[in-house]
Amino acid sequence: MNQIKTKTSMADDLAPSSANDVDFSLLMRFFVFFVFSGLFFLVFMWVVFIRSVAANVSLESSIKIYEDGVLVSEDVLIGDYEVSDSYYEVYFDEIDLMRFTAGSSFSVSEVTSDSGFYIVQLELNEGGVWISNMGGVLDLMLKAGDFVFQNVDGYYYVEVQDGEVFAYAYRHPLRVHFLDQEENSLNSYLIPEGYYGEYESSGVSSVVADLRYAKLIKEYPFYVLSDDRDRDFWGDFVAIDDSRYIGLLSSFKSVVRQNYDIYTEELPGFIEQLRQYLTFVESKKAGWAEQETLRKLNKALYLSVRGETDESLLSLIELDEGSVVSAEYRAYLNYLNVVLNISLYGGDLYLVKDYLRGLLYSDSDEGSLIVLRERLNEMYDLANDGEIALAKEAFSAYERGFLSFFAMPTSQLSAFRKDISEERELLAVLLTRESGFYDPQYFDLLDDFERAIFRVAASGVDLDEERQAFVSGKVKVLNNIEELLRVSGISVSDATDVMLYLLDSADVLMDEIDSRAAILSYFEAELFEAAQVLEFINSTEYSSLSGSFDGKLGAYLRNKEDIDNLKDYLQSLHLGSPDEGDLTLEEAKAIVYAAFSGAEVAYTAVSSLGDSGYRLFDVDGGKIGGIAFEAKYDREGELFYDLKIGDVRLATGVSLFGLAEVADGLLKEEFSESPVPSPLSSVEENDLSYAEQLAISLLTDYLSGYGIYITSSNVVSSDLSENLFYLKGVAVGEFELEFFVHASDDLITDVTVIDLYGIEGVFYVGDFVAEMESRLADGF
Repeated sequence: MNQIKTKTSMADDLAPSSANDVDFSLLMRFFVFFVFSGLFFLVFMWVVFIRSVAANVSLESSIKIYEDGVLVSEDVLIGDYEVSDSYYEVYFDEIDLMRFTAGSSFSVSEVTSDSGFYIVQLELNEGGVWISNMGGVLDLMLKAGDFVFQNVDGYYYVEVQDGEVFAYAYRHPLRVHFLDQEENSLNSYLIPEGYYGEYESSGVSSVVADLRYAKLIKEYPFYVLSDDRDRDFWGDFVAIDDSRYIGLLSSFKSVVRQNYDIYTEELPGFIEQLRQYLTFVESKKAGWAEQETLRKLNKALYLSVRGETDESLLSLIELDEGSVVSAEYRAYLNYLNVVLNISLYGGDLYLVKDYLRGLLYSDSDEGSLIVLRERLNEMYDLANDGEIALAKEAFSAYERGFLSFFAMPTSQLSAFRKDISEERELLAVLLTRESGFYDPQYFDLLDDFERAIFRVAASGVDLDEERQAFVSGKVKVLNNIEELLRVSGISVSDATDVMLYLLDSADVLMDEIDSRAAILSYFEAELFEAAQVLEFINSTEYSSLSGSFDGKLGAYLRNKEDIDNLKDYLQSLHLGSPDEGDLTLEEAKAIVYAAFSGAEVAYTAVSSLGDSGYRLFDVDGGKIGGIAFEAKYDREGELFYDLKIGDVRLATGVSLFGLAEVADGLLKEEFSESPVPSPLSSVEENDLSYAEQLAISLLTDYLSGYGIYITSSNVVSSDLSENLFYLKGVAVGEFELEFFVHASDDLITDVTVIDLYGIEGVFYVGDFVAEMESRLADGF
């Protein structure tokens, strides 16, 4: 029965079901399919269409005209204008502006607007206009007379009065174009920050087109602003405009702090991969890539304002060059470019600014120059803010950039000849005006610019003009250092390093100048004076004497003159033509005793050095103010030389009445907790005495007249009383010689050629040279 029942049940299962029956298994399969399909669709929609980066911050794109702070017009600018007794201000996007002074008249001929940026052509007929375009929104071509003035971002002022044009670059350089009669630019140059130019509207000569930079700035010089060229309203303008730009950056930082934290959230990796699989349109994939780039950029902005610099940098280095190019985000990027424009090195957003402009401009040499110019402008701004330490830190990136730029082939560099000439001038102005940059490492870059300019110079005449300009710049710095020394504005150590560097660099340039222009005599005199100042600040007189800089310098120069007289006297002794004099030994000693008594100089004994004029004396047991010293004394010059006080032997002379102060100053240095570094003019105890130095100097000059060149290192020993010197290692031809020189008798004896053989006999110097030339000609 069970079997029948089973069969009956199977049959029942196979029988058609009635209309009211439900197939739950089929329903379940359909439900599962619907749920998974819906979930897959939702994931697809979320991955493909969600996570859009908000980039709706942009410039206002508006032009507004105000008169005495009251809005009088919007958007319409083209036309002729007469300004009454009030200020007339034209704002662009409420960021950059033109501010006209009372009584001005001007005409606007063209205004071009693109994504919040403006190109404006304007002619100033009379009066003055202040341009403030630190935001970079306004690119103004300002015509005044036969000139057009233009800068990228900064502050500048142009004034026309009775046909005379005045232009001042208040912040950042100002370009001046020289126009022909058809108003085409014949040539141009940059007025550096802090300088002004004055121009006559009487027509620009066509020869201007052919002038190189060094010649052009001679024909149309610019000058450091003087008090009589200052305008009392500039300070008010700067305060207002600085506040506006600082407020713009501050407001943006607030927006970033409050809203940009969402950009620190990242999609899980599997979602990123899924999005790639589910996005089938290539343009959409590119859009996702730009979205991710903007997310990383905004993340870097957020981390920067929070002071998380390292994390910000990690986000920035993931950005790809050229990845932010879509027109969809141009307005946002333009806004970033404007608000970050005043961000400086060391600021919280500077890292983003610097990295972003690198992505935008680093793909060409022209773009690299734009970035490097901006870096220089930023160093100017830091210096203006008193942040010299930060400016010096920022210098490193600027230097690396130009050293890399100069590495290009000469044929390629030639295209940038004018650019590097202008850049060198701007750098020189910064280094010259800021004593914090008075260090050889910074001026070394100027020399790199000079070498690059020489590479692309067109002719010898051009080279001479460039060299003269460079020497002039070095002379200016040397004179500035002297002024700083007068007010203790620079240390002796720093001044010495820079002066040595500049003097050496200038000497090289002077030797290479072919022309004999009259200006060279001026340069020679200035360089000689600078060399004297360098010697002076490293002398005992400078470090130990009291009084003003000029007073001590005057005393030092008088001592030098006395030393020169002493040198001439010693030379007369060496040449065997002694000055017999009119005094007896006793009379000469009496004069010395009286002089010592008047200067309160004590001594054990004073003895003549044996010169027939009884001018030179040896002082034994000398004391001044209780301080012992050793010295020789020049009666006529009233000068102590070969002077030793304590452990210091002085290589310069000290006047009779300056000895007490020098000795006292040296004693104070010895017991000072922070001693002044030993001056260059002092030597160790075992160094040559001053008399020996003079004698060797005379011998060097004497032998060089015969073509034999020596230094003090060749002098092994000497007997000054006999004018006898033993020389070793003297190069003649390919050999080194040893010999004795009897300078008084013009004789050379005991000549030995190292590793060969001796030359017997006694020679007059001239005969010896002839003998050596003969032997060398015969193969020796």
